[in-house]
Amino acid sequence: MDDASVSPPTPPTPPGPPARAATPASTNHIARAAIIWAVCTAIAIVVFLLVAPHVVEWGILPAAASNRSDEINTVMWIFTLLSIPVFFMVVVFGGYAAFAFNRRRGRAGGTFLPSRRLPVVWIIISFVLVTFLYVYGLSFLNQVNAQEGNNPLVVNVTGEQWLWNFSYPQYGNAQSTALELPVNRPVIFHIQSVDVQHSFWIPAFGIKQDAVPGETTTISATPETIGTYVVRCAELCGLYHAYMETPVYVVSAGDFDTWVHAQVTPVPTSSSSSFIQPNVLPAEAANRASWRTSSVAEG
Repeated sequence: MDDASVSPPTPPTPPGPPARAATPASTNHIARAAIIWAVCTAIAIVVFLLVAPHVVEWGILPAAASNRSDEINTVMWIFTLLSIPVFFMVVVFGGYAAFAFNRRRGRAGGTFLPSRRLPVVWIIISFVLVTFLYVYGLSFLNQVNAQEGNNPLVVNVTGEQWLWNFSYPQYGNAQSTALELPVNRPVIFHIQSVDVQHSFWIPAFGIKQDAVPGETTTISATPETIGTYVVRCAELCGLYHAYMETPVYVVSAGDFDTWVHAQVTPVPTSSSSSFIQPNVLPAEAANRASWRTSSVAEG
């Protein structure tokens, strides 16, 4: 047998450096970051609890004017409160690692193996937190989508560039370009669009629903406070999207009956389009733009 045909044996691969176990120095880094995280979380929660009752007073959120508003605000407070520890966990540990282990300062961090219990505990906490938020949010969504009872008022909402139109099928299909509602009576909105996608949004009621061409979506609420509010479009829908605002008047039951019976049902036309050409505003859009300006000035 020719010795030249025999390939030389492959030299053994030198073993890599063993993983370092946690050292007192690395343990101190984790403890420091955990303390900073706990302090920041506690301060943020205290600040949140002190500020939250005043967000309406300071104009950050609109005043609650329906049964949905308080429910939506409660969900928002819970989600925000639970997100504070998670937010500071990411920020503090990421920021601490960036500043404490900086090679430019000769502080490169070493590799170590933490306790196996730490990732297990974190995974369990994350799973429980996400599951709670999912189940709670889903149950609340079903509650919001539930139809109102006790003789609800039905309002058909039609969105078009760049106006909202309303009709009341229970009152001879009376129509209006302003939304008039009786206080303390449940309202079911049937929402449509005749052109592009819009979003029917009444901030003071805590409701928002898409207006999709070719589909009818629904949402409900019960106005609880007499006053003047606003319905806006929350979906970018064209040139005059910012002016797609309409007043919402919540009045007493007697005033609503007087108003709705005074409305004249218009004769249907072949086209319901009121497309606004650039720089040529029709009278209705001009009136609404004037109302929007005066509302901002008064507010």
